[in-house]
Amino acid sequence: MKKILVLVLGLSLADCANLQTFQQVATATVPASVVIPAANAFDILKAAAINYGRYCIQQKMAPSICDASTRRIVIKAVRAGTGARNQMEVSVANNQPVLASIYNVLVSAVQSLQASPVVSAQFAGVTQ
Repeated sequence: MKKILVLVLGLSLADCANLQTFQQVATATVPASVVIPAANAFDILKAAAINYGRYCIQQKMAPSICDASTRRIVIKAVRAGTGARNQMEVSVANNQPVLASIYNVLVSAVQSLQASPVVSAQFAGVTQ
């Protein structure tokens, strides 16, 4: 009986530690000085993605770069990034830090767009 009680107590304390870690992560924030450059990078990549969409429509989806899987990746990244960007705009406008979870969605969208062949094809030859 004592072993079961010790096990239950140990598990409940472990859950408290996990809950505290989750609360710290959920409330972590990112300052505007970090958020603004990431948002600007997303804006540039979103413009490239829009150009890609227009190109594929004009070409009637014929080029291999317009295959369905690539289009899905680009659309998903643009939608996620746009949603995060919109939420971040409110915080930055009110001079408030942005939740790290929202910032991470934007960074993930930027990384997805950077990794896609769409962006690399449009910015070939452009140096940073």
